[in-house]
Amino acid sequence: MRPAPLISPPPRQPTAALRLWTAALFAVAAHTAAAQSVPATPAKPAEPDFTAMSLEELGSFKVPTVYGASKHEQKITEAPSAVSILTREDLQLYGHRTLGDVLRSVRGFYVTNDRAYNYTGLRGFNRPGDFGGRVLINLDGHRLNEPLYDSAFTDTDLLLDLDLVERIEIIRGPGSSLYGNNAFFTVINLVTRRGGDVQGTEVSAAAGGFDTFTGRLTYGQKFRDHGAELLVSGTWFDSAGHSTLHYPEFAAINGGRAVGRDGARAPSAYVSLSYGDFTLSGGYIDRLKDLPTAMYGTIFNDPRTRVRDVRSYGELKYARTFAGDWAVQVRASLDSYRFEDWLPIDYPPVTLNRDFAEARWGTLEAFATTTLGRRHRLTVGGEFRRDFDLDLRNFDVAPPVSYLDVERRETSFAFYAQDEITLLPRLVLNAGVRHDRFGHFGGTTNPRGALVYRPWAGGSVKLLHGRAFRAPNEYEESYLGSTAYKTNPDLRPETIQSSELVFEQGLPGGLHATASVFFNHLEGLIGQTIDPRDRLNYFANLDHVDSRGFEVELEGRWARGARGRLSYTHAHATDGQAGTTLSNSPRHLVKAAASLPLWRERLFASLELQGMSRRQTEQGREVGAFWLAHFTLGGRKLPGGFEFSASVYNLFDQRYRDPVSTDFVQDAIPQDGRSFRVKLTGKF
Repeated sequence: MRPAPLISPPPRQPTAALRLWTAALFAVAAHTAAAQSVPATPAKPAEPDFTAMSLEELGSFKVPTVYGASKHEQKITEAPSAVSILTREDLQLYGHRTLGDVLRSVRGFYVTNDRAYNYTGLRGFNRPGDFGGRVLINLDGHRLNEPLYDSAFTDTDLLLDLDLVERIEIIRGPGSSLYGNNAFFTVINLVTRRGGDVQGTEVSAAAGGFDTFTGRLTYGQKFRDHGAELLVSGTWFDSAGHSTLHYPEFAAINGGRAVGRDGARAPSAYVSLSYGDFTLSGGYIDRLKDLPTAMYGTIFNDPRTRVRDVRSYGELKYARTFAGDWAVQVRASLDSYRFEDWLPIDYPPVTLNRDFAEARWGTLEAFATTTLGRRHRLTVGGEFRRDFDLDLRNFDVAPPVSYLDVERRETSFAFYAQDEITLLPRLVLNAGVRHDRFGHFGGTTNPRGALVYRPWAGGSVKLLHGRAFRAPNEYEESYLGSTAYKTNPDLRPETIQSSELVFEQGLPGGLHATASVFFNHLEGLIGQTIDPRDRLNYFANLDHVDSRGFEVELEGRWARGARGRLSYTHAHATDGQAGTTLSNSPRHLVKAAASLPLWRERLFASLELQGMSRRQTEQGREVGAFWLAHFTLGGRKLPGGFEFSASVYNLFDQRYRDPVSTDFVQDAIPQDGRSFRVKLTGKF
C-alpha cells in the first residue's frame, strides 16, 4: 500500500520531544562509549583510552586521509581545504539512499528538489533551477558533470550505485587550480570499491515507500594468480512515486491533483578491471522521471510529461609510483550524455514540444608528483579535452515546427602546477595555479594558496584563499539562439574569490573539533535578462554575490563503533548590488547524528536530525523553518554474511517546501512526508 497523498499545510515547529531526542541520544552515545571501553571478547585488543591522552598522544593515531584535495594521499589536517570524509560504514549506519541524502547530512550543505532533479547548495548559495554547475563531482577522479547543462547529479540519476562507494571525499572551497571548470564551491570525489573488497557475489534488494524497489547484483574478485582485480555490478531502480500530489495553483484542473505522475526508473551498470598499473572502468545509467508539477508551462496532470537522462563513460588509467618518490598518472576517457523531455503544451492547439540534447567528448590528462629535496612536493599536469558533439534541438512534434537546431564542437586545454613547501617543520605553504583555455571565450587563470600550521599533534590551523570559475555551458551559450531569444557573444565565466580560516583539532575522549570562518565573493553570475532594444531574452553576466559566515562541528568515534556528530552553519548570502538576502538561502543549518551499537557491533541504531531556517522564494514569499529526523535500525556481519537495515525517513512527518525557479507556477514545492525503506544484502 502506498503512503497517504502529500499535502502542504504550514510547516510544523520543532517540538520539545524532538529536542529531548537529540539530547538523550548524545547522552546515551557518550554513556555507551564509556561503558563499552572494556573488551567484550578476548579476540579483540583493548581499545585505547582516549580520555587519558594528551594532545600530543592524540596525534599518534591515524587521521583520515584524502586524495582529491591535492591529487595525492594526505592527512585531512594537512590538506589545503576544509575536508569531510564519509565512509561506506557511515552510509550504511544512517541508511543513505542517494548522494543527496549524504550531502544533506554534511555540515554547510543543503539539497533542494523540484520533483525532477536535486539541486545542491553550500553555505547559503543554491539558486533555484541551477543544475549544480558550481559543484564538481568526480568518480575516482573522473569528471561526472556534463557540458550541456553542467548537471551535478545527486539523486537516482547519479551514475554510480551508492553501494559501490568505499568513501566520499568532500573538499570545500575553490578547486579550479587543480580541476578547472565547475570546481567552484566544492569538489566531491567518490572513491569506489574494488573487486577484492567484494571477493565474491553480492546481492542486494530494497523496498520502500511510494512503491519503490531496488535490486543490485555485484561480482568482485581479486585474482591472486595474476594480480588482476575485477568488479562488475548492475542495479535496477523503480518507483511509482506518490499516487496523488496536490497543487492548489491548479485547482481548476482535476482539483489540483496530479495522479500517478511521480514515477521514476533508473537501470545502471558499472565495471572496473585492474591489472598491474592499468585500470579500465566504465559506467552507464538511463533515468526516466515523470513530472507532476507542470513546469515550463506544460499541461497539468498530462501523463506524457517526463524527462530522461542517459549518462555513460569509459576510461583507461595508468598510475605508477617509481623509485625516488615519483608518481605518474595518465588517463584517457570517452563520455556521453543525452537529455530528452516530452512537454505537452496548449498553445493552442495542444502539441507536444520536445527538447533533445546530446554531447560526446573525450579527455586526456597526465600529471606527475615528486618530492624535491626536503622542502618541496611538486605536482605538475596538463589536460586536453575535445567535445566532439554539442547538439541542442527543440521542436514541436505535430504540427512539426523547429525552434532550435544547434550543432557545435569545442576544444579546451589546461596546464596546472602545485607546490607544497615546508617552510618550518610544522608550517607548510601550498601554492597552486591552473590556466584553462577555451575556444569560445579564451583563457582563465585561477590560483590557490594555503598556509597550514600544525602547532600541536592531531590538529592544524589553515589560512586558505583561492579563485575558481564556471564557464558558460552549452545551454547558456547556444540554447537561446532560437527565434524568440538570442545568444550573447560577450558571455564570460563566473568567478569566485574565497577566503577561509579553518581550525581542526583532535580532543580527548575520541572527539574531533572543526571550526571555520569563510568569505566568498562571486562575480559575473550568469542569468537571463531582456534586451530593451529588441525585447529578446539572452544570458548575461548580471549579478555578484557576497556570502560570509562560520561553521563549527564536533565529531566523536568511540569503542565498539559508537559515533556521533553535531554541527552548526551560519551563512549570510546577499545580492552584491541590492544587499538583499538571496532566495533559497537559509541563514542557519543545524545537524546532528548518532549511531549506537546494540549487540556485539552487529546490531546498531542510528538517528539523524537536520534543521534549516526559513528561506525566501523567487517571488519574494517565504517558506518556513523545519526539522527532519531519520531513524535506522540495522545489522552487519550477521551469520551467512547478511546485512539488513530498516529506515524511517522524516520520522515525525514534518511538512515543508523547497523554493523552485520561475519555470514553475508554484513558488515552492512540497516535499515528502514520512517514508520508509527495508534493505537486505547477502554475500555468496
